[in-house]
Amino acid sequence: MHKSLRLEGVLVRHHTNLQEEPAEFLVPRLRSGRIGTGTTVVQGFDGTVEAFLGMLRGDNRGRMPVRTGG
Repeated sequence: MHKSLRLEGVLVRHHTNLQEEPAEFLVPRLRSGRIGTGTTVVQGFDGTVEAFLGMLRGDNRGRMPVRTGG
């Protein structure tokens, strides 16, 4: 089962009074690995432009590093 969350149009700095509860919930789960951030790795410097464009299209999951060396 896949779960996702999308927030749009919310400025966090306008809701600092609400930061404690999500932090208490998320931080321990991120540290323990129960919630993952995901990574899409692109191999080779030649893939840099396509990786960037793919990131803009949403082709990645989480961060999208380009691995250029061995």
